[in-house]
Amino acid sequence: MKMRDVHRSPWSKASIMKFPQESRGEPLDIVSEPTPKAIVVGSGPSGVSCSWSLLRAGWKVTMLDVGMKLDAGRAAKLEALQRVEPSGWNRAAEAAFLREGISAGASGIPLKRAYGSDFPYRAVVGATAVECDGVQTQASLARGGFSNVWGSAMLPYRQQDLGKWPIGESDLAPHYRAVLEHVPIAGREDDLARFFPLYSEPCRLPVSAQAQALLERMEQNRASLAAQKIFGGASRLAVRNEDAAPCRACGLCMYGCPSGLIYSSSSSVDELSCHPNFTYSAGHYVTHVTEKNGSAYLAGFDVDSRATLEISADRIFLACGTVGTTAILLRSLDAWARPVTMLDSQYFLLPSAMLSGAGAVTNENLHTLAQAFIEVMDEKVSDYTIHLQVYTYNELYSQAIDATAGALRNLVPKDFLLSRLFLLQGYLHSDESSSMTCVLDKTATGDTLAVAKNENPVTSSVMRKVREKILRASGASGLIPLLPLLRPGLPGRGFHSGGTFPMKLNPSGLESDILGRPAGFRRIHAVDSTVFSSIPATTITLSAMANAHRIGTLVAQS
Repeated sequence: MKMRDVHRSPWSKASIMKFPQESRGEPLDIVSEPTPKAIVVGSGPSGVSCSWSLLRAGWKVTMLDVGMKLDAGRAAKLEALQRVEPSGWNRAAEAAFLREGISAGASGIPLKRAYGSDFPYRAVVGATAVECDGVQTQASLARGGFSNVWGSAMLPYRQQDLGKWPIGESDLAPHYRAVLEHVPIAGREDDLARFFPLYSEPCRLPVSAQAQALLERMEQNRASLAAQKIFGGASRLAVRNEDAAPCRACGLCMYGCPSGLIYSSSSSVDELSCHPNFTYSAGHYVTHVTEKNGSAYLAGFDVDSRATLEISADRIFLACGTVGTTAILLRSLDAWARPVTMLDSQYFLLPSAMLSGAGAVTNENLHTLAQAFIEVMDEKVSDYTIHLQVYTYNELYSQAIDATAGALRNLVPKDFLLSRLFLLQGYLHSDESSSMTCVLDKTATGDTLAVAKNENPVTSSVMRKVREKILRASGASGLIPLLPLLRPGLPGRGFHSGGTFPMKLNPSGLESDILGRPAGFRRIHAVDSTVFSSIPATTITLSAMANAHRIGTLVAQS
């Protein structure tokens, strides 16, 4: 059995000369020569989304990337595992490599890997070093970026959470739809759709017994929870689940789906490569961008030979992730030692329990991604939506219980706890979260992006209010937060960061316009969350992709 693609290419040979219109799905002929040329730097979700929009408009697109990949040895082990019946994946000796390097403690998983590999986090010689002080952030040079290790949660932004943005929900809506023509979505039409449109027809994933009990209770008490301004529903995940490629509910999601059903933008690079106007070129690290003589230019180096890289195009689109894009722009603008603020959506963990257990959860066939979402929209708690992702049993919980109990671990009734234990993974709006100061410095060993914490005095207060809010609603939801176990993450820990070059209607200094052009550039666009004006609590990737698609579409139309 070969590893399945996450989704089928709309640009197969049979359809390679036609594309769907963004909103109507009608065919659009490729624009004839002369064809404008674009360079997209980075293969993460924002980079592929921007590329889709440009190719639909008839542009030629070259994607430059470092392109770190899963090493050949692990890839071979993964293929061998796929020859084992899925019912045996959890027990198979062939699956041991998936768990390598992953452990869990009271504060969660220190570093999430992909199939036991740290390739999404690896650097190359000459890359900008990141020096963290009280924060946890980094760049990814992998093909697909951090979509190799993300939790796949997908939820759009609400207008109420976009207060500082120069664009609104209506500007993003058609691009949410366009993105979801390419990216699979699993979920349900439920109470959350009142606030967060689906923008697509979702497939369904199997729900764990714990999650089913929670969702049923929340539905039965929906009026009571709504009166408390709490709304819940099934999670929305970028996961494919079809008859031809079904979720096997093997419980191994935290290590990387053995069937490749969790979306990674690396698979979209494969799809894009079916298009005659698209070229993917790996092994390149970009350091500078500039404009002259009506063209955009970039400079960098080949990561193997260290040969100099110099390329020009009509437009350059930076999609290297906030850390990578920020470093390129600060260097290009000669903004050495000039601080910029990186915004963050505060990440925290809140273990919770239900009084009634769900049976022998350790033997259940289930997926271990988020099973449900809970949104708190109470202005007495926060001026903005607070987003909670609900996780039920996975095998790492046993490790976390042991780490928390310490020397008393043998006295803990683990099966009893595991059948009742839930983990709430929460996020706050950036206005109520600590931020980070980024400074690019020249050092004896190379360039370093120093990233330090800016404490927000309201953050701890809002988290306490969330904890108390969930406790007061426990009669309706059934969820009882384990108050002493609240664990805030360091800024950047949740990878929901951005805003170093924020979009403004009338930008000045190191700000961007609504096309993501920083500091007066006309042909260079940042298209990832670097240009977000704030970071709402709901999941960042869908909106990053939609905004990148919006920028690419508007540039192509100009």
